[in-house]
Amino acid sequence: MIAAGLAFSVTSCSAEEQQATPTDGCEEVLGTAGLKWVQENARADDVVRGGVTLDEFRRQYYSQMDRWRPNAQHWEAELCTITSTKIGAEKKLTIEFGPSSTPFDFDQKKTPDGKVTPVNSDVKLQQVKDFKNVTRYGIYVKCKMAGTSPRQEIITPLGGVLTDTLTGGTSDADRVRHLLSATQAVVELLGCENNPSIPATPTV
Repeated sequence: MIAAGLAFSVTSCSAEEQQATPTDGCEEVLGTAGLKWVQENARADDVVRGGVTLDEFRRQYYSQMDRWRPNAQHWEAELCTITSTKIGAEKKLTIEFGPSSTPFDFDQKKTPDGKVTPVNSDVKLQQVKDFKNVTRYGIYVKCKMAGTSPRQEIITPLGGVLTDTLTGGTSDADRVRHLLSATQAVVELLGCENNPSIPATPTV
């Protein structure tokens, strides 16, 4: 669902340029600073990472929104999964994004689970614990896609979630900051018509 990469007039690139190209979703959404944060705070010596690339994510996202319907079911893609290789450790960090099946105004219709923090008119954060008592750091972004209803950005916003049992000694604010950074990359990629404003730092 993601657009094609930049076209170059040259026929080859240097080894340094090739190495600078992100190789997986983790590198693309976390960036150098985010990967360094994971490396320094991971409660495991050996980890493996995976996930779909931004190009693949955009292809999937566009395919879901191409024939948008208010009551359609949607799915998220794992852009980044970093897992401990130690058997039985169950330590993992995941970042997922996709068209949200939860509307942007969900907290106005009934009392929401967890903590909801409006960031601005386009962005909301939510922290909620799952059945394993693991905090899910969620984000909802009004993202108007071309050719959809004017209310699409409210009915089907962009949704993202970060869960983390891998890093230790990390604050809620740090995790939300990396989620916001990942969201900035995703929003820029999708080309939302309403140009939502994603802050660099959390308000939690």
